[in-house]
Amino acid sequence: MMLRWVLRMHSFGRTARVGDPLETRFRVLPADLDILMHMTNGRYLSVLDAARIAYYARTGLWHQFRVRGWSPVVTAQSITYRRSLTFPRAYRVRTRLIGTDAKNLYFEQVFHIRDVDHATAVVSVRLTDRGGGSVPPARILALDGTFVLPDRIPTAVAEWSEFARQHHAGKEGQ
Repeated sequence: MMLRWVLRMHSFGRTARVGDPLETRFRVLPADLDILMHMTNGRYLSVLDAARIAYYARTGLWHQFRVRGWSPVVTAQSITYRRSLTFPRAYRVRTRLIGTDAKNLYFEQVFHIRDVDHATAVVSVRLTDRGGGSVPPARILALDGTFVLPDRIPTAVAEWSEFARQHHAGKEGQ
């Protein structure tokens, strides 16, 4: 999977605005398959990572993150599977930054073949600095680039994020 990331990183210049939906191409490989001969659930999550890295690279954010010593870290994700992806199908992942709150960036990522959606994920990402501290999204939005984001994240995503935070906070006290 690391090879996929490296290839995606070097194949893009700054070509898009932050907030635009961007597509990354993939193909189901034999190593992606589980015993039922379709792409294993865990591989979907790795592909989501690769598609987000490609998104950061194509929007020019990746270079700006690395210069500052910032690293994107997934804080929560939810994925809904609709149809299986099987060998050797080519597919695309459409990645879109759908907004921010005071702590995180939120992405919607859709696996699809032509007009048929196979899986949809919502991913919460926090940027951390070299010391492990959080980088507020306001600092990210001040970076060089063109940002076209909604004023706020969708209500369902805000509720999901709050649920994840509450659930995590409850577990820390146990």
